[in-house]
Amino acid sequence: MMKMQSLEAVAQRRRRWARGAATSALVATLALTGCTGGTYESGDESATGGDGAAENATTEAIDWDALIDIDGMDFEYTDRDKDASYDAASATAITLSGAGATVQGDGATADGSTVTISAAGTYVVSGELTDGSLVVNATDQDKVQVVLAGATIRNAAGPALEVQRADKVFVTLADGTQNTLADGAQYALAEGGDEPNAALFSKDDLTINGTGALTVEGNYRHGVNSKDDLVITGGTITVTAVEDGLRGKDCVKIADGAFAVTAGGDGVKSSNDEDPTRGFVSIDGGTFALDVQDDGVQAATYLRITGGSGAVTAADHALRSEVEAAMTGGSFTVEAGGKGMNPETRFTMDGGELTVTGCDEGIEAEKVIINDGTLNIVASDDGINAAVAERSDETADAAAADGSSGADGDAAGAAGTEDAADGDPADEVPAESQGDKGDRGVRGGDAAPGGDFQPPAGEDGQMPEPPEGFGGAQDGERPELSEDLDPQNMPQDGERPELPEGMEEGQMPQRPEGDEGFGGAPDQGGRGGAGGPMGANASEDCLIQINGGAVTIQAGGDAVDSNGYVEVTGGVLLGASSGNGDSALDYEYGASVTGGTVLLAGSAGMAESFTEGAQPFALVMAQGSAGSTVAVADAAGATVIDYTTPVAFQCVLVSAPQLAEGDAGVVTVDGTATDFTASATPSNTRGAGGMGGRGGAGGMKGDGTQGEQPGSGDAQAPNAPGDDAQDGRGSGGRQRGQDAASQGGAAQEAASRESASESGGPRAELTA
Repeated sequence: MMKMQSLEAVAQRRRRWARGAATSALVATLALTGCTGGTYESGDESATGGDGAAENATTEAIDWDALIDIDGMDFEYTDRDKDASYDAASATAITLSGAGATVQGDGATADGSTVTISAAGTYVVSGELTDGSLVVNATDQDKVQVVLAGATIRNAAGPALEVQRADKVFVTLADGTQNTLADGAQYALAEGGDEPNAALFSKDDLTINGTGALTVEGNYRHGVNSKDDLVITGGTITVTAVEDGLRGKDCVKIADGAFAVTAGGDGVKSSNDEDPTRGFVSIDGGTFALDVQDDGVQAATYLRITGGSGAVTAADHALRSEVEAAMTGGSFTVEAGGKGMNPETRFTMDGGELTVTGCDEGIEAEKVIINDGTLNIVASDDGINAAVAERSDETADAAAADGSSGADGDAAGAAGTEDAADGDPADEVPAESQGDKGDRGVRGGDAAPGGDFQPPAGEDGQMPEPPEGFGGAQDGERPELSEDLDPQNMPQDGERPELPEGMEEGQMPQRPEGDEGFGGAPDQGGRGGAGGPMGANASEDCLIQINGGAVTIQAGGDAVDSNGYVEVTGGVLLGASSGNGDSALDYEYGASVTGGTVLLAGSAGMAESFTEGAQPFALVMAQGSAGSTVAVADAAGATVIDYTTPVAFQCVLVSAPQLAEGDAGVVTVDGTATDFTASATPSNTRGAGGMGGRGGAGGMKGDGTQGEQPGSGDAQAPNAPGDDAQDGRGSGGRQRGQDAASQGGAAQEAASRESASESGGPRAELTA
């Protein structure tokens, strides 16, 4: 009880600080003639910052906690799911032959080219059916095992294998056999009907097991579709589909197997968004090669990755959840036209390896928590982005798209109402909300690594090479330039960008004499100089927290971008931004560092530093080209960070456990040394570039005078009042229930941070 009261007190102080800081920033913003940095309007709640900004970012209140119940989800596999054995001698034998079939045993009948199984039992199927189907129509109490032992079934007018009714059906792929299920481009459906809609279609729970091979050709819509659970524990499965490859409405659970999926829609999908314990995808093993035109993996509620490996190429998002996602193991390489990993509310990484070789944005969620594992990102826009969660319209869009997504008009029309009839309605937003979403517990305070650091993958700090066959076309590309920017004035690939006129290496840029700023307004500490929100989508719910693991980022936009807070408590964070209008570190409310090793390189014009931290840091004006080697040495001359930057840069933000308060460190770029002074107390003057320096330079040496910064006579950004200044962010609140794979140090509750000194001073971290 005392702990909860303490957390609530911290949250209230944080909000009061944010509102005070935002109000100060608002006064300056309103004075900037023609400046459109936010959506602050007279009389609008968003003008108060903090809570108002968050409300402005999402037009409708959503109770996200009501949409997901991880504790109630069933991630287990039954013994029979994993048991592919059968007794051929006692089983019913079904032999397919051209346009007909013969049955030896009980429980099945053949009628022309249709074979129907009507009772519980084991059925061994072999041979080829050129135009017919295998149907399971038993009772809802019957468990049926269908053993495909060298079977090929093709049906031009419907599913090859259809489960109309059963308790559960096990499709066993006999060892050493090759099997094929294929449907046609048009189905003969009843008038107004929308199902079946897959080459392997089941209205009830479906399990695929065994060690044999199965090829599925979904020429009508989907490859494999279960209206309940889809569980796969083995087999070599190849799927081509007009729409989705592997689809389980209530859940998809994969324990093992080898998967090659080529789909015009999603690769693996679970769609139930009405039951908070369903609609999840759990990948616990297997190898994957997904090449799809929509999302690689999509979950309506929860995406859980505990094992497995492979590659995903997706035209939209590679890994997507409508609510939450977690990774505790496995190794995946993804390339996406949209996001690499994109859950709406939260992504927690407690292990495994995720490499994003090309994408728009690497990771986007409202909260991104990295506790352990290896994360490598190449993005044309932001590397990691914490943005306000929004309820997606994808379900509604998919239902509407069904009307035109079939192989032809007739098929599409028949399929158009599938989601509505199946209980996959368009997303609905709850009418009521519980107000502020409780922050789910976050692990904090991991021990910071000591000694020299070498990048986790690749050579000389470069991103690891993508696996063969991955284009990584966006690797190193610049984002599109604005229309009024002359490309001739941009640095060419590999060249060092020119520093602003009159500025030398190691020196903060100064405002030209007499320049009062945009619109004639006095300097207010640069964009967000008060530490308050300036963006329309700012929200205190947004958080990027690095507690452990190794993260490397190459971004065309911001390397680390939060619409709320950034916290680094441990691990390794190396990043570089190539966007001249972006920065390596970007945030709306504040950024703290209390541990870990950090080097973020980017342009000077929008550079930002940390706003606070128990661990000293420094923003250093040191420029280099793509491929430059950056080394950071402590006061004793020992190298604490060694990084090869993938893009050109003008400044670097550094912090490491070996740096003590007031230490005189050195940043060396290709042999050129620049001194700096590390400090846990940020300056209140504007940071690098005058436009983007929320956090100040952290004790940078300018022209050789220790602790001095150019432009110190400019107006200072206002401090937050009293004890409400810059409390720890985003770590309080209850732990959301994590599944068993996430426990054991994976998702611990992080302590709320409290101020250890007066406003403007360094903060000490307290662990509850």
